[in-house]
Amino acid sequence: MATTGTAPAAGPIDDAGVTSRIQAKFFLDPGMKERRIDVDTRGGVVTLRGDVASDNERAQALLLARTTEGVERVEDALTVNAAIDAAASTDASAPSEAPSPSSADDEALTSLVQSRLGEEASLKASTIAVTAKDGVVLLDGEAPTVAARQRAVALARTTEGVLQVIDRITVGNAR
Repeated sequence: MATTGTAPAAGPIDDAGVTSRIQAKFFLDPGMKERRIDVDTRGGVVTLRGDVASDNERAQALLLARTTEGVERVEDALTVNAAIDAAASTDASAPSEAPSPSSADDEALTSLVQSRLGEEASLKASTIAVTAKDGVVLLDGEAPTVAARQRAVALARTTEGVLQVIDRITVGNAR
């Protein structure tokens, strides 16, 4: 029997899905994006391992993980390493490989994807929120059918400026 890799809407969220959602949140968060935090999920219990620069970063990582769908509990194995901040400020003077998009670019990309989704008749009954950060688009919400969900993801992926799409759309009854 072939599987699509996604859990049924009514079933429990699988551990890999939980891990993926947390990693996506870390990637979209400017402070967490630079950190290498290992996320391990077993039975809804998430363990975070790695180094963060401050207690505030630790709190942010824990908050992002705890507020993720499917998380029962978060185990904190993070280490505060103040030397990370010093290394980051030293690295900031080095030229980057590619210019990073500005927040205005993020807003424009968000608007463009929202506009494309709004023009699609099959998505009228959908409630899909769009967030863009550095070319990564997060789609979160509900679509009435699997086909509508797939159409939303396809439209986002084919939008100019989109580098990656994170699909957190659930399929449910839109009536």
